[in-house]
Amino acid sequence: MKAFMLIEKKNIFKSICFAFFIVLSSCSLMKFSLESDDIPLPKNELNTRIAVRAFQNEFATKIIKASDSIMATSEDVQTKLNIIDFKMGLVAASGKTAFQSVPELSLVDTWILCKQLVDVIDTDYGKAFLGPNNHLVAVEALDLERQITGIARSLLSQERYKQLESFVSGYVADNPVTSFDFPRTNILSPLSRHLGVADTSYVKTLGSGAEALSDIGDRIGIAKEQIGQQLEWEKQRLSLQWDEANPSEAFLARADSLGLMLDRLAIVAEESPELIGEISANLRNELMPLIYALNSGLDASVGQLGEERIRMQIYFDEQRKLLIEDVNATGKQMIEESASSLADLIKDVSWIIVLSSIILILLLFGIPFLAGFYLAKARFKNNPSK
Repeated sequence: MKAFMLIEKKNIFKSICFAFFIVLSSCSLMKFSLESDDIPLPKNELNTRIAVRAFQNEFATKIIKASDSIMATSEDVQTKLNIIDFKMGLVAASGKTAFQSVPELSLVDTWILCKQLVDVIDTDYGKAFLGPNNHLVAVEALDLERQITGIARSLLSQERYKQLESFVSGYVADNPVTSFDFPRTNILSPLSRHLGVADTSYVKTLGSGAEALSDIGDRIGIAKEQIGQQLEWEKQRLSLQWDEANPSEAFLARADSLGLMLDRLAIVAEESPELIGEISANLRNELMPLIYALNSGLDASVGQLGEERIRMQIYFDEQRKLLIEDVNATGKQMIEESASSLADLIKDVSWIIVLSSIILILLLFGIPFLAGFYLAKARFKNNPSK
């Protein structure tokens, strides 16, 4: 009977321990997961990022197509060179505006670019720069402005749309484009002032780690694409400039005159050797300007080639610098946020770890000790003589 009671006590103790583990494992306080404090982009901002970057692709395609149409219908070399500068500057600017880390800034800056494009094309400077067929670009510019306005209206609340539209109109009026490389400036400070908020409070989040990495990938992709385009357009520029540097009419006239002179020299040499001296003098007079013109043309072409190489190198250096700055800034922020999140997580779970350690020590040492104590006590009661 006593042995039976001892077995029952053991079974009861095991049941209590088992129930304790079940309750402990089901307690919500003991559940935790490794989560980051990175705040994902809200749905409307993520949609804004996607919409603006998709628009930039259409923007670049239409501008390139319209520019190529003007080049195909123009006979003026300078106009063709202007068109190349125009599409190089505008497409590069659209990449800078659309591929910013803050979606709403991308939307506003792209909106500004479209309005600036419409305005500058309508000026006398714009018409002269793009040539008589500038209307081909003007039509596309108006259509693109309507598109980005529609995108803003569909993505923003009515109140927010009015605020940003007011800012865009005022900014374009105060900052007209005066050159067709379309220089860009950071609009965060003026936009924050317009909205009545601090610069630091305007940007709520750059997204989660995955969104930040995706953003970096997109920007690297657009930079790679634009570098390929810039190289192709620089090649077009060089081709046009080399063609322009070909012998002029005067140069060709001297070459024809030289050919006739050589023919005369051959005939006279056979019939009247005494006239060779006179013809040689005339030959020198014709040949020297031809040589000078040839040297001048080669020097000019080499000089143009050197200038183009320098411009390309400057452009690549600027793109590489901007890309490195973007990657470093995003990477630094991700590291800081991850470190902060890990520190907060350790603070949150430290008491759980301590409590778990105490419980584990009790289970490993306290329970066997109590079991042995009660077992010895029971055996001592059963056999008091021992």
